[in-house]
Amino acid sequence: MSRRASAVADTADLQRRIRLADAALVARFWENEDVETLIAERARFIDAFLAEIWQHWFQHNDGLALLAVGGYGRAELHPHSDIDLLILAKKPLAAREEIAAFVRLLWDLRLDIGHSVRTLADCRREAAHDITVATTMMERRHLAGSHRLVAKLDKLLAKRSYWPSKRFFRAKRDEQDDRHGQFNDVDYGLEPNIKSSPGGLRDIQTVLWITRRHFAATAAAKGRARGGRADGASPPSTLHGANSTTPSELIESGFLTRLECDWLLEGRRFLWRVRFGLHVLAGRREDRLLFDYQRELAKRFGYRDTPAQLAVEQFMHDYYRHVLLLREVNDILLQHFDEAILRAGERPRVESINERFRLNNGYIEIARNDVFRQRPAAIMEMFVLMSHRRDIAGVRAATIRSVREHLHLIDEEFRNDAQVTGYFMELLRAPYTLVSQLTRMRRYGVLGRYIPEYGRVIGQMQHDLFHIYTVDAHTMMVIRQMRRFHYPSAQEKFPTVAQVVRELPKVELLYIAGLFHDIGKGRGGDHSRLGAQDVVAFCRRHCLNDEDTDLVSWLVREHLTMSATAQRKDTADPEVIGEFARLVGTQTRLNYLYALTVADINATNPTLWNSWRATLMGQLYEGTRQALQRGLDALTERRAQAKACRADALAALGREGIGEDRIAEFWQGTDDDFFLHHTPAQVVDIAKAILRHDLSSGPLVTLLDLSGRVESEGATEVFLYARDRDNLFADSVAAIDHADLHIAAARASTSAAGMCLNAYVVLDANGLPLELDDSARRRLTQSLAAAIAEDAAAGNGRAKRVSRQLKQFVMPTQVRLETLPGARMSTLRVEASDRPGLLAALGELFVELGITVHGARITTLGERVEDVFEVTNRAQRALTHSGHVQTITETIRRRLDEQIAQTAP
Repeated sequence: MSRRASAVADTADLQRRIRLADAALVARFWENEDVETLIAERARFIDAFLAEIWQHWFQHNDGLALLAVGGYGRAELHPHSDIDLLILAKKPLAAREEIAAFVRLLWDLRLDIGHSVRTLADCRREAAHDITVATTMMERRHLAGSHRLVAKLDKLLAKRSYWPSKRFFRAKRDEQDDRHGQFNDVDYGLEPNIKSSPGGLRDIQTVLWITRRHFAATAAAKGRARGGRADGASPPSTLHGANSTTPSELIESGFLTRLECDWLLEGRRFLWRVRFGLHVLAGRREDRLLFDYQRELAKRFGYRDTPAQLAVEQFMHDYYRHVLLLREVNDILLQHFDEAILRAGERPRVESINERFRLNNGYIEIARNDVFRQRPAAIMEMFVLMSHRRDIAGVRAATIRSVREHLHLIDEEFRNDAQVTGYFMELLRAPYTLVSQLTRMRRYGVLGRYIPEYGRVIGQMQHDLFHIYTVDAHTMMVIRQMRRFHYPSAQEKFPTVAQVVRELPKVELLYIAGLFHDIGKGRGGDHSRLGAQDVVAFCRRHCLNDEDTDLVSWLVREHLTMSATAQRKDTADPEVIGEFARLVGTQTRLNYLYALTVADINATNPTLWNSWRATLMGQLYEGTRQALQRGLDALTERRAQAKACRADALAALGREGIGEDRIAEFWQGTDDDFFLHHTPAQVVDIAKAILRHDLSSGPLVTLLDLSGRVESEGATEVFLYARDRDNLFADSVAAIDHADLHIAAARASTSAAGMCLNAYVVLDANGLPLELDDSARRRLTQSLAAAIAEDAAAGNGRAKRVSRQLKQFVMPTQVRLETLPGARMSTLRVEASDRPGLLAALGELFVELGITVHGARITTLGERVEDVFEVTNRAQRALTHSGHVQTITETIRRRLDEQIAQTAP
């Protein structure tokens, strides 16, 4: 039997050997054996395995060589990593069939093979023009075949013209910038890619590649200076191989400090462990740390839930902390390379700033090595200096390191130093780059030491789809958003807030509230109250007066109140406005709270801010402002406001020759809600549409544009006029849902004549009012009317797909049904996992339980909904019987949990 036939015959045995080897490594991994040992052992096993097959296949062929390249070339091989191979061929056409059969065998063995077949000329040509190929070639390792052929390749790729150090650095830096851009330059994504995201494994490899190339070029230059090889070749060990440039060697060369090397090694070990576990759990190459893998890895790695934090949150906290430090090492090294490689030999342009700092080619640096030791306050001073000038490009690498080396000086004495606290307040009032300086302070470790409570939330995440940033990153985003309110562009998107922020007497108080609003998270208890306590101590340390301290503490304590009021209560109701105005008390507090709330919403999750939420916030702000101006003793009553709207609409209709007698059928007995939630002009338009409509043809559906006070606000109202019937609300929300519209709010009014005047506030998929031409509006209203018609089957339509992320978050449904003393309606609150069609399912349950809906607030917060309904029984009375209340709440809870469980993974 030929060796090829023998190899094919032994395929099953070879597969068994691979399975046994991999299974043994996996077992050792879950027993917490060192991951570096495991991935190195897997590489060595595959090395020997491939060499064995190669010897059988190409025993006497000196024109071929097998090389490991890429990650495999570094002798790093995770369970399902690509096994990248280069088959170097002197005459590839002559061995084409043999090579193809060899590769097919490897595929038959189910190895994750990636391969290329190249001649020496191919290697030189492709590596010279493609930075990715060049990098892959740098990491080559000889596995089997001709040593002579490999030696020739070494010589070719060692020539001076092959990727000079400066060109290589620029290419790899640009490559990293592009890669980071694909992840929006964030190192705290909810489901990060542990290989390619900022601070991931690719960032580690990038600095090692640049160092390796720089060392190779330097060694070659020294060799030429000593009269060495004319072609500039350096020994192969400096060009390639798993150990050509290690983190430890970066210390010896002066590129890394011992601390940075520890960060790099510990971070890489942590990410390798996560990646190894990901591959095992997924059963394939997987570098995305998806939600379901996060939970399982946290459990496997020994994290346990605590009252303050879930196990998965603790695990991701560790992940983000490692990534933050890895990115810091990457930044320092790239800055160092920029100085050592690109600017080597460049004449420095030095400008003295003061006796402690100077600019060196646009980058700030300390004037002496002992600056921070002699004057610790200079650590804070440096950031203040940068915040007052636009021409400072950054911080020199050596100065960043000096800051890191002197972090121990940021102690209680430092925090209470009047000069230091003065610098920090000056920074908050600075004209430029406040967020950039705070971000630098965060990344250099200064902010976490200066405000220890902030240090505890660095890297802390919440395991949901609502909070898409870690607490520390979200805090920076909040302050960034506050600064953006000053930009000219804010006049269009946030016109009211932009005006309010310009009128704040002390904008630094807003920034302090932003710094502390979430600082109490992760400790258990009410984070707003914990943060309010923390900020009082901060304000006193920074010599704020009692009035300013009280204001900032109140802002932190109440930072969720305004958004909760706007989302869960009726901002058109004068009683709601009055209650909120009494809480706020002054126009100054209202302005600060409004700016903080809008910044917080936009910095939590960009998808939360839409035109309707802007409208609700604007209504609450404007209504409260007017209430405070009139005085809390002169608040407009609910009935008086509705009566005024009704009178104005009736007068307008009279001017068009339409008397009250013509609209009596739907006007009589219509409750105040209808007039509270529509302007007189809208009431007129609705009345005229009803008069034109023939109910015998089906219900009336018309669209109203709910324009806000400014262009960025507003929504679309689907107004329905129909005879009252049991399934009307359920059929209506189902029809709107099937039209791919998001319902943000709903109101239901019934006249004495049994006619329903229902209004549904809707947005499109982008959270905007509907922009439709006349023809499209007509088609939409006709289709909705047909779907809502009495003979239409409730709940018909296509099923909608549940996203992968939503499937991973299943929370127990919570239902509360409450009735205030003397209230004519009850309040039903439903918190549940978000799913397509959830509101329609609730509508059907309401029919079954005999519930009539009069109003609804629909709030989606990431993976969950918080819906509030104003309801009665069919007799239009509040739901107060304890047994009935329990039946309703338990039925809704049980049925929604059953439906949601069917969509869970």
